[in-house]
Amino acid sequence: MIRRELWLGALLCAGAFVGCVTNHDALEKKPAGHAGSNAGGTSGIAGAPTHLGGFGGEAANSGGHADDEPSGESVLTIVNGVVDAPSVALCLAKVDPDGHVTPFGSPLTDEPLEYGQSLVLREVDGVDFATDGLEPFVIAGALDLIAGLDCETAIGLARSEEAESDGRSGELGQAGAAGEGGGAGLSGAAGEGGSAGDFGGSPAVRSALRVRGLPAISAGTLNAGRSLAFVANGCIGGTTYGGAAAEKYCGLGYSARQPTVSAILVSLSRRLAPDHVALQVVHASLATGQVDVRSRPIVPLMDPGLAIASVRMGQVAPRPASVLNTVFDLGSARNYLLEVSSQGDGLFSQSWSSVLSLSGVKELKNGVGYALVVSGPSAGSMAVPNLWNGGVFTLIPVSPE
Repeated sequence: MIRRELWLGALLCAGAFVGCVTNHDALEKKPAGHAGSNAGGTSGIAGAPTHLGGFGGEAANSGGHADDEPSGESVLTIVNGVVDAPSVALCLAKVDPDGHVTPFGSPLTDEPLEYGQSLVLREVDGVDFATDGLEPFVIAGALDLIAGLDCETAIGLARSEEAESDGRSGELGQAGAAGEGGGAGLSGAAGEGGSAGDFGGSPAVRSALRVRGLPAISAGTLNAGRSLAFVANGCIGGTTYGGAAAEKYCGLGYSARQPTVSAILVSLSRRLAPDHVALQVVHASLATGQVDVRSRPIVPLMDPGLAIASVRMGQVAPRPASVLNTVFDLGSARNYLLEVSSQGDGLFSQSWSSVLSLSGVKELKNGVGYALVVSGPSAGSMAVPNLWNGGVFTLIPVSPE
């Protein structure tokens, strides 16, 4: 059993799972959508995450509007925005009032949840959302090693693998042979290779598995009649996951031994309009400040497209959802791009068709509410194979079927 302080209060972690999950064990446990081309690293455990949105407050919902909409069905959508893993396995643990954390059950999906994909939870066998606090865990790396294992065993194995990796790095560092103190990590663009600098100068040995706990969700949060998005973000860290540009991918303060992996939790607006798309943006990138999101043609020329939202990290905006645009306006069927920019400089763009495919959404529809989740590194930081993911959009229905 693990012990961790429970994050108290009705806190929401921003994320979005797109898919339909109503019963943890009885479902067909598959993530929504298809693998994207932005993935980069491998995965990993521990560390006390510190980034959470609020429930109904200005800081969580942006725009100065409290979450005062009528209650409805309680839905949690989890989004994988972890920057240093191409995919993760998701586990849950119960958190008692004393802060004791007990993993239970099996991973939430049979197949790993790929970067940018999402999953929907409406209930979990053996869990009472009114009285049980929950802590999600992400496991990354050679996930075939945990195939068929329950969450408690899988988390234990990942911890053992990472401890063994650290031990082997230390042993190699004490060998004393000339030249053995150089970095043995994987190379990357612009110096983003895994270095040995964070590990006392010893040759880096990458762990087969990594695992980290995310911020706990307090009892009573998941049955409050809201559509919630919980977005895992930041970097898991670990041996070889460092480099000169690491903070551009993982956020300020990151190092291989000081992970930034965390999550934001926000309440989504259920506002609708019959002939228009209801749309919000969730900003979940730890490495990026305020951004503007717009939809535009591939070649703007006479049509610059339209602005969707301006939003800061950890917020959802606008609130209530914008109902100003139709499917035609947004250009999802006209080869438009979704673009993220900051102070006029483009950070990354992704075609609507790619976003819909990754998110498991067949088509954008008028009269339906959605949230666009922005995940990934800072401006101009491209994906580095086997290390960092690039920027990505995930589209999640506010009221999934």
